[in-house]
Amino acid sequence: MSIPSRLIESIVDMPGEFAEVATQGPIEGLLVLFGAIFVIAPTAYFGYLSVGAILSVFLPESFGAEHPES
Repeated sequence: MSIPSRLIESIVDMPGEFAEVATQGPIEGLLVLFGAIFVIAPTAYFGYLSVGAILSVFLPESFGAEHPES
């Protein structure tokens, strides 16, 4: 089995594995929940910052406002 196909298979199997661990007890469920929060929140924030940085290259600093002349 090739590495890409094993990776795809692992990604597909991952939710079932996490669900199996989370349903073992309340502590395990909380650990999975907090783990998901600690991974998803920074990833979403980094994505937000990345999209903003990319858009700032293409968008003007102000829409229609003129700079005062010195």
